[in-house]
Amino acid sequence: MILMEDVIIIGGGVAGLGAALYCARFTLKTIVIAKEYGGTGNIAHLVDNWIGEPGITGPNLMQKFITHVKGYKIPLIEAEVESIEKTKKGFIVKTNNKKKYESKTILFANGMTHRKLGVPGEKEYSGKGVHYCHSCDGPLYRNKTVAIIGGSDAAALGVLFMEGYAKKIYMIYRGDKLRAEPISAQKVYKMKKAEIIYNTNIVEIYGDKFVKGVKTDTKKDIKLDAVFVEIGHIPLSNLAKNIGVKLDEKGFIPVDKNHATNIPGIFAAGDITNATSLKQFITSAAEGSIAAQGVYYYLQKS
Repeated sequence: MILMEDVIIIGGGVAGLGAALYCARFTLKTIVIAKEYGGTGNIAHLVDNWIGEPGITGPNLMQKFITHVKGYKIPLIEAEVESIEKTKKGFIVKTNNKKKYESKTILFANGMTHRKLGVPGEKEYSGKGVHYCHSCDGPLYRNKTVAIIGGSDAAALGVLFMEGYAKKIYMIYRGDKLRAEPISAQKVYKMKKAEIIYNTNIVEIYGDKFVKGVKTDTKKDIKLDAVFVEIGHIPLSNLAKNIGVKLDEKGFIPVDKNHATNIPGIFAAGDITNATSLKQFITSAAEGSIAAQGVYYYLQKS
């Protein structure tokens, strides 16, 4: 016999753990299922923008989250969800270890993944000069030379953000014209610190212990201290899509003020939603808590 949970949270990052904490405080029968706990926090070198913990590393902050949630006796199950089935009573979740879990509600908090360049050196130097969040790791490179890869809004905002830290910023883009909003692009064009390199792709990131530079398909060798990859994100929303949750044009999940989706009993929080363009730990934690409250109100009315 499968025990009926009040909520199954899918995802073990900040949004999922934040939701678990609040579900516990609402005394909901809760389990969390995730392939890995900590999410993107596990690869964040320093998290200087988490209030009250200046200078803490991503892994250390995630461990604090995990310890806090475990203090409420919430089961943290390490597995990968393979499918979700709607039933008369709620939902059945099947995992890759052939187990089944049943719940009245589902809370998607499995986030997104950054698009990768897929070049030699990218994986090896991740967190050692290769980064995917300029607002998280950019302040580490004060008076250094950095490159922002991409030509969209995120890339332009990365260049503008780094103006306050780096001494030199290369913006390397495969196209011949920036795709950023005109107001952002104009600001980039006027920056004395910034140099835009068009029609160019990175083919290798090299270094020793840390990044030292990049090589391009135009035979350039650019000396750098850091590379910020800003070529977009991929929301991990296939599971939600397969059960009928509506997605926006970019694959993110639209939610209402309680973080409910279009399907009754299914909620979403964190980077997987389109609730905010500010994809940060603090917003994910907040969304997780709001979604938990949404689940609680939904179950009270059921």
